[in-house]
Amino acid sequence: MDSQSLKTHIPKLVMTDYLFLFGMTLAVCWAVDAFNWQLEFRGFLKHLPLILTLPAFVLAFVGFALFKKQSTIDIPNKTLNSIILLFATFVTIGSLYARYINGIQNSFLTLGMYAFMAPISAWFIVRSQNPNKLIKCIVLIYVFWALLAIFMQFIKFGGLAVFHSREHLVLAGVSVLYFLAPSKFSKFMVISLIALGAFAGHKNTAYMIALLLFFCFFMISSIVYVEKIKDRFIRWMFWFKSIFLLAISSLTIGLAYLYVKSTLPDGNPGYRLHTYEIAWNKFLSSPIWGNGYTRAATEEFDLFTVATSTQVLPTHSDPLDIIANGGLIGFMLWFSVYVILIDRWYFLVRHPDSQSDKTLIPYIHASFCITFSGLIACMFNPVITSSPNNAWACWAIVGILIVTANGKPKTIR
Repeated sequence: MDSQSLKTHIPKLVMTDYLFLFGMTLAVCWAVDAFNWQLEFRGFLKHLPLILTLPAFVLAFVGFALFKKQSTIDIPNKTLNSIILLFATFVTIGSLYARYINGIQNSFLTLGMYAFMAPISAWFIVRSQNPNKLIKCIVLIYVFWALLAIFMQFIKFGGLAVFHSREHLVLAGVSVLYFLAPSKFSKFMVISLIALGAFAGHKNTAYMIALLLFFCFFMISSIVYVEKIKDRFIRWMFWFKSIFLLAISSLTIGLAYLYVKSTLPDGNPGYRLHTYEIAWNKFLSSPIWGNGYTRAATEEFDLFTVATSTQVLPTHSDPLDIIANGGLIGFMLWFSVYVILIDRWYFLVRHPDSQSDKTLIPYIHASFCITFSGLIACMFNPVITSSPNNAWACWAIVGILIVTANGKPKTIR
């Protein structure tokens, strides 16, 4: 068969795939908000990306229902998928009760409803005729908006914080360029871009995420290098030197932080610690299941007057909100997602042959970087509890990992 014939047999993306990508483009645009349009907070408009994407889901479901006998579609990582479904269902049921029974408008419905985007995105990807190409297109959407946000941050350097609380989407969003880079110099250029982006953002979260990304890059290259070493002693010596290097680097960063601490944002600890205390006391009052997410997702801040239009504010820590309102049940469901993903990431680094399409590996690593960076971002900001498209952007990436990171060879066709 000649090359022209082979090309005609490569499955192409269809209309439903492009509708989904259009919705993802809007969702990431709304979330990153490179132009400070604040569409994420404008009533009906904040849900517009989801509304415009619904036809893609409906058409895909109808097509799957009509031709399901001819399909071998299955979700590769059932365990991870089921845990997220349980978490999303738990939060959504409690939030619906809060809204329609208790009359609370600022409920946790965003957290529950958009958590469903992970399994829905996973299902949508595996039913595609070319899931690998669809995954690459999704990740490239993040790259586009991330580069634009970094560019806008440099234009407004010293002024508006363009991507504050979206650092995971922006700094980690360009990480795929590192994994695609063909040379050490080009990798260095990507690392420099991330470092400069964090410096331009001038937020503690940005610096922490940049350091996490550098650590991930280092660990991936180190594990890949060690896997090629046959001698056990040489392996141990390499790790000993690596740990020593990391210790020296950590000490240097710590000393540098103490030196420049006065020039860094303080993060408003008075406000944060007070809201953290409120959330922790809520958890202690009902540590098993909390209030089942049947209460408000915000608190009336009464310690002092803050520079906002209202004193009713979020906790600014998604993990604390999750454990305070869902107890250990809600928190363990949510946190186990990251435990599983760390295990899957380590497996992928050690066994890249688990992927039948090697060109997909950089995009999977980038998805891990965005997800792990999102964990840092949500520790200090309301990322997945009160920001619909930010939550969608986080959970959709997890959907990619549900499909690809199952710890077994040849995850998808």
